[in-house]
Amino acid sequence: MQIDSKGNVGGYPTLLVRKLVRRLNNLLIWDWETVQRILLVGPNEARAVVKAMEDAGFAKANRGRGPKAWTTTQLAQSFGSATAARPITRRTAEAAFALFLARVDRVNSDDYFLAKVTRVVLFGSYLRADASRLGDVDIAVELRPKEADRGRLGELNHQRVAECEQNGHRFSRMLDQQAWWQMETFRFLKSRSRSISLVDYQMEKEFVDRVPHKVVFSVQEEQAKSALPQPTPIRRAKRPKDCPF
Repeated sequence: MQIDSKGNVGGYPTLLVRKLVRRLNNLLIWDWETVQRILLVGPNEARAVVKAMEDAGFAKANRGRGPKAWTTTQLAQSFGSATAARPITRRTAEAAFALFLARVDRVNSDDYFLAKVTRVVLFGSYLRADASRLGDVDIAVELRPKEADRGRLGELNHQRVAECEQNGHRFSRMLDQQAWWQMETFRFLKSRSRSISLVDYQMEKEFVDRVPHKVVFSVQEEQAKSALPQPTPIRRAKRPKDCPF
């Protein structure tokens, strides 16, 4: 995601909102008092900032924790890692997307990964043929576990978490450990590419489906193609011995 360093979100400076979003992305749930403490503002302005975040799609109410609790969205995760750097050329964007698709093939064919990619959706400025300068390549990806048995998946995930901790990785939240089978794959697909903005399709489906988009890969479509009846090969009769040709 590309952002304008001189722009604003709901009347608040973009870089200020990005700073806040980065802090909130590390919290499972938060309220307007959390915003008040981070920004050092009064309660009325904190509420206004939360409203601006909701309008921008960065926050959604957490109904299970009461009417005054919120959580950040996947779009906020993308916004938090957004860059204010210079736009990229279409050639650079196309090269980055090609490398991304190669990583998709790697994930789906490599048994190391516990998740598989079942859908890739393009949206944003990359779809505009007339745009020669792009902020980045906006991609929504859907991940599913390769292991259908949830108990077995949990065991494999626990082993992977233990391996990562032995290699020095530190998990700040239990939730991150439980979702590592998905997060590890998501990170590999992103591969710290500044040209790729990656979001979780399941979490942002409503937004992605509402804007112009293009499905470039879908397991359902691939399965449908393989299910089509294949033409029966024509069995050629043996030529008679006295055939002149």
